Amino acid sequence: MEIKNLEDITTEELVAVFNLSFSDYIVPFQLTLEQLESKIASEDIKLDLSLGVFDSDKIVGFMLHGLRVDDSGSTVYNAGTGVIPDYRGQGLVGKMYEELIPQLKVLHVRKMVLEVIQENQPAVKAYEKVGYAVSRKLDCFSGKLDILKHNKDVVIKQTSELKWNEFVPSWEIQPTWQNAVPTLENIKELCSFAIAYKHNVQVGYVVFNAVSGKVHQFAVVPDYRNMGIGSSLFSYINDAVKGREVYVYNVDDRSVSTVCFLKKVGLSKKVVQFEMIREV
Repeated sequence: MEIKNLEDITTEELVAVFNLSFSDYIVPFQLTLEQLESKIASEDIKLDLSLGVFDSDKIVGFMLHGLRVDDSGSTVYNAGTGVIPDYRGQGLVGKMYEELIPQLKVLHVRKMVLEVIQENQPAVKAYEKVGYAVSRKLDCFSGKLDILKHNKDVVIKQTSELKWNEFVPSWEIQPTWQNAVPTLENIKELCSFAIAYKHNVQVGYVVFNAVSGKVHQFAVVPDYRNMGIGSSLFSYINDAVKGREVYVYNVDDRSVSTVCFLKKVGLSKKVVQFEMIREV
């Protein structure tokens, strides 16, 4: 078997091994070709930093990596790791990391980050074995919204984009890679951006995909919390998705107020993930 990067692999080959690897996953997970292409673009996945295990030119395992640079340095995100069923139990994930980490040191990458379902203990242990540690728990919610009331003094206005510096101070939790500002900038043509106003003052915002029902970010200005602003925003979402299910993934469980709010508007916690970090 040979380990090499994925620069020369076709997207069709990659989606096939991805779906076979996740065919018996704890939570059923399959991607279309278009969804994988969107994932690669939105999450800044670099195929020259992504690895595959090949057996006679057939890909049997893979590891996708996104790369971003900010003021604190470079971070690599494990956007998906899988091994097809017939090749598991051979330590292939560890072997891919043995190949990857020297490359990351050359690039002066500061840290590596990933998410893994809490129940998937074999994967958790495999990541711990290569130096990852759990940094926080992330709750994933879904369901149909059940909003009893919202603040009639609140006006929700759609906008083409957000001035992030005006809203980041409102964050109670840091979004994960898939919901981070760079990701949303990459997919903004697919997102709806809406701002909540009370007496012409910006008091909150939401970013969501009306087609998929995914809510990527929402926040209320601290001084305006517990005034029905959040309910007004989610009432707006409910109208946009026409009452279909919505999904709010990777909510830091330390934000008790956010967790309570999502339950209050009718969503249920379906999955818990660990965010894990390894310093390079």
